[in-house]
Amino acid sequence: MHNFDRQNATRLAGEDPDYLTRDLWEAIARGEYAEFELKVQMMKITEELNQSFDPLDGTKTWPEDKFPLMPVGKMILDRNPENFFTQVEQAAFCPANLIPGIEFSDDKMLQGRTFSYVDTQRYRLGANFNELPTNKPLATVANNQRDGAMQTQIFKGSVNFGPSSQGGPTAAPLHDPYKPFIQGNVTREKIHKTDDFSQAKLGYLSMDKSEQEHLAGNLVADLIHVTFPEIQKRALGIAVGSRAVYR
Repeated sequence: MHNFDRQNATRLAGEDPDYLTRDLWEAIARGEYAEFELKVQMMKITEELNQSFDPLDGTKTWPEDKFPLMPVGKMILDRNPENFFTQVEQAAFCPANLIPGIEFSDDKMLQGRTFSYVDTQRYRLGANFNELPTNKPLATVANNQRDGAMQTQIFKGSVNFGPSSQGGPTAAPLHDPYKPFIQGNVTREKIHKTDDFSQAKLGYLSMDKSEQEHLAGNLVADLIHVTFPEIQKRALGIAVGSRAVYR
């Protein structure tokens, strides 16, 4: 992994803010394609409560020695967009787009984004954003939505709801979803397994001396602009209090 240090990143932000975009574009044009390999980690529901941390806490990582990375596929960027607006600006991604057989975990952040992302795309691009060429799936879009901005399909007849004595759309058959057994009270509460330092310790110790110095420098560079001394003291208190953990 290669990154700019804070000084060079700040300089480029002023001198050449499009550096990374152009670098990727030119690399693809030269045939030096960018590759991204997708790997997943699997955990049985019965193992979830046996961890020292909450596996569904978005700030935590699963140890790879217990839950090894399993390759799923690889994405290769082998061509540049021909029209940046239609192929990039109008792209609409959403974690709610799943194929039958894959379902959502109980991750709070994921659950919220399955709703908010679709809502955002409707607001940003219009009700029929899935019919734009860059978003349109190989299978025909069949949401029975007749009108609205960017509608491209031509519907015949006047029925757009069901059931109707005049025919009209019918619901697609659904696969049999997973039915977990749950017993207890459903509550809204804070994550009770905090353990906010153990994984931070492992991340810090995995860095070399230069990377540790960069981390400290980045923290200081932000804290010097904080106008409330109490906030600075609290941030430093966390760092000082975790020194024993880091050691």
